[in-house]
Amino acid sequence: MFKNYIKIALNSLRKNVLYTGVTLFGISFTLMVLIFAVAVLENELGNNKPMSDSDKLLFIPSMTAVGFERQTETEYDSTVVDGILKIDTITTTKINRANIVNESNSALSYAVFNEKIKPMTSPKLKSVYFPGVSINVYPANTKLELEANLVDAEFWKIFDFEFLEGKPFSEMTVDNRVREIVMKKAAAQAYFGKKDNYLGLEFVWGTRGNFKVVGIINKSASSNQAVRADIYMPITFANEHLLDFNFGHLGSCNAVLLAHKKTDLGKISRELDKAEKTIQSVNDFDEFSFNEKSIRDMYAWSFIGTQKQRFGNKLLQYVLTGLILFMLIPLINLINLNSTRVLERSGEIGVRKAFGAQTRDVLVQFLFENLILTLIGGAMGLILSQLLLGIFNTNEWLGETHLSINPLVAFIGLIIIVVFSFLSGILPAYRISRIAIANALKTSSL
Repeated sequence: MFKNYIKIALNSLRKNVLYTGVTLFGISFTLMVLIFAVAVLENELGNNKPMSDSDKLLFIPSMTAVGFERQTETEYDSTVVDGILKIDTITTTKINRANIVNESNSALSYAVFNEKIKPMTSPKLKSVYFPGVSINVYPANTKLELEANLVDAEFWKIFDFEFLEGKPFSEMTVDNRVREIVMKKAAAQAYFGKKDNYLGLEFVWGTRGNFKVVGIINKSASSNQAVRADIYMPITFANEHLLDFNFGHLGSCNAVLLAHKKTDLGKISRELDKAEKTIQSVNDFDEFSFNEKSIRDMYAWSFIGTQKQRFGNKLLQYVLTGLILFMLIPLINLINLNSTRVLERSGEIGVRKAFGAQTRDVLVQFLFENLILTLIGGAMGLILSQLLLGIFNTNEWLGETHLSINPLVAFIGLIIIVVFSFLSGILPAYRISRIAIANALKTSSL
């Protein structure tokens, strides 16, 4: 039966080449855009190396310090001592929490991490790092600009980078300030030139001296600042003023926490709330709060929201709403085209029903024909998507982010095709299946 459906579907598509071409273009273009959007979201927000546990990560890129209005009150107390009038003054300062006079948002200090976050018990792992340190080096007397992250040893346990050579530096390396670094392969090629092996080579960082390469990692699929750097060095090689800088407990470092399981993220947030309440007032700042963010919030931060707001879920809602609205336009057009197509075939359906075809048979036939059409358009859309992703990756229009159609993206694409096929075909198919035999044979119309 299905073999006959396929033959009828293919014959029908060949009869109206213009209709078939317009429909296939609409389906393939729509699917190409949808798959591209899904690929971006899946690569950026999915559980991919080096963030295979992205749904269990909680970032602390900044903290907020707030200072309230201070009201000074002076009380006078007079006493007579040995016939001499003495006046004592008592000055007290009261904090008016209803009026904020000073507020600052910045990364947290290294001291705050060590004193307040590192002792936490709810996270599985805790790491501190200085992100996005711009450095200039001069291999072969040519200026090369690189981005460095200065990280601790726990960093390598949270992020599972793909090591092409060697391994990450250890906790002993960090504590003892051993001159070792990990480089991305592209950065190593830019600095040393193409070589079969980079381990043991010396990387010169100006007055900081020489660092031995102990690991070469593959590029990251994500644009997250924590994993997009060119080189990674022990955090203890940060400038002393960065390590000791403690103006209002603010500084230049970020923290990332890994939960035992996804449901523990709320527990970690509650422990952070308790920890921030123990931070003492300093430099006219009275209250402090950690601005924790999920991987979605970090991505959304580049587009919408503030340091204190978490817009990850809202951004995802905006994107999904936009994709649904985008899909509605070709869906409505395809429904209209299908309606016109089945209108032209009303005579054929009348003859089939006159020879005993049931309403269900006609309905299944047209839905099956539409499925064949959308599958062909879907295959074309997948090919176009692969070409589009290849162009973006080759030209690095999204930075280092490498887009690909992995099994999850392909599965989502298949679901989109099936849904698109059903929604665009069910109404015309239902209308043609309900046609009266006499009217179809007489007028060949609905």
